[in-house]
Amino acid sequence: MSSAVVNKTSFKREQKYVTQRIAELREELENLIDYLDLLEARALNFGKQRYSTEQVKKVLGIK
Repeated sequence: MSSAVVNKTSFKREQKYVTQRIAELREELENLIDYLDLLEARALNFGKQRYSTEQVKKVLGIK
């Protein structure tokens, strides 16, 4: 087998790994951003009245 074929196979395998890892990192980043949004909301609403799920559903007319 020529080295060009081996290098091409190795490159494709490495490319697939890098692509998968980038997708995993993007998902992790999205989760971290969502968590940051949650922390910010909690900080902004600290000490304010909280509402139960049932209260929110009643106000919105959701069953």
